Amino acid sequence: MTREEKEAYVSGLTEEIKESDALFLANYKGLTFPQLTAIRSAVKEKGSDFKVVKNTLVKIALHNNEISELDEFLKQPTACTIVSGDPAAVAKDMKNFAKDFEKLEIKAGFLDGYMLSAGDVEKLADLPSRDELLAKALASMNAPVSNFVSLLGNIPRSLLNVLTAIKDQKEA
Repeated sequence: MTREEKEAYVSGLTEEIKESDALFLANYKGLTFPQLTAIRSAVKEKGSDFKVVKNTLVKIALHNNEISELDEFLKQPTACTIVSGDPAAVAKDMKNFAKDFEKLEIKAGFLDGYMLSAGDVEKLADLPSRDELLAKALASMNAPVSNFVSLLGNIPRSLLNVLTAIKDQKEA
């Protein structure tokens, strides 16, 4: 790459990192091209981006965004996952790929101004996705109304049962 191409690449990367919801770094050394393509495709389905980046260029982009905590992890080959959307869902994909492809090693992450260790990224992956949490919240909010409607339906049914029992008792 020429100097101008590198500068353009770094400015684009800086902008992507600035607009992202989270960032995960991984060591991809030893992965095959089809494996990298599988990871890239899965991450892109979630609206995020998976890039193999040169450490010096991503370091400059991170420093442009005032992120210096990840410098120690920018050694060895680095793949950068720039998350747009649900960080837990992308972290879950990264964790699953790290299990499937033993050569993929999650190094660290960055979320809401805080550095995440590899263990923190795995804990984030274990959290339910945003959609699951919304479904649970909706079910919790809907439960009292459903129970109340059921209770209201039981009153006439109970009255009918009592009247039927009285009728049966008088007939007998």
